[in-house]
Amino acid sequence: MNPIVIRRNANSHEMILQSERVGKDILVRIYGGDESHIGGVALAYPTKSHYRDATTISVNTITSPGHKDYVLANSAAEKLSEALEVTVVVAVGIHVEDASWELIEKIISIVESMVDELIEKYQESE
Repeated sequence: MNPIVIRRNANSHEMILQSERVGKDILVRIYGGDESHIGGVALAYPTKSHYRDATTISVNTITSPGHKDYVLANSAAEKLSEALEVTVVVAVGIHVEDASWELIEKIISIVESMVDELIEKYQESE
C-alpha cells in the first residue's frame, strides 16, 4: 500500500496525517497549524497480558519539553495498534499561536477522526 495522506482544516489551520507501512508496522506523522514540529512521539505495540489470556497495548512516549503533543500521539498510537494489531509509531507536532480552548478541542476532534479514517483505510486494504 502506498503512503496515505489525510488532510483536514480546523478553522484556517490545516492538519495533515501521513502514514506508511514499515514492513507490517505503521509509521504516522500528524502535524499542522501555524508551525509544524515534533512535539511528542509514541510507540505502541500489542503484548500478551501477564495476568490473563489477553493482549494489551503497551505505549512508550517521548515528549519535547513544554509540548502537549504527546497526548494526541499516545491516544492515536494506542488506538491504531489495538485496531490493527501491529506496532505503531506516531509523531505529532501541531502548533497554533494563542489557540482558544474551543479551537484546541476542535483540533483534537479532527485528529481523532483522521485516525479513525486511517484505521478504516488499513482495514479495507487487508
